[in-house]
Amino acid sequence: MNFLHWKIVGQPGDSVIIKTDQPSYVRLLDALNFEYYQRGSKYAGEGGWNDDLKAVFGLPYKGTFHAVVDLGGQTGLVKATCDIRRG
Repeated sequence: MNFLHWKIVGQPGDSVIIKTDQPSYVRLLDALNFEYYQRGSKYAGEGGWNDDLKAVFGLPYKGTFHAVVDLGGQTGLVKATCDIRRG
């Protein structure tokens, strides 16, 4: 599976802002669920299909997270940026 990925270390009060150039799947996953995602296994996280071209996630606790953007198996290329606003 092709996807864009950013590793984020943060804490509550921090926000992750992802902007894409087209509708796509945008997700925020913890480390364990990112491993599941990479394997193609069932996983849980925040986000999903995003038509708005911008997604904002608040970090729920101090730790490492993974922001992921993909097209859900559809062909094509998506461009995206990921910014972090510290609380």
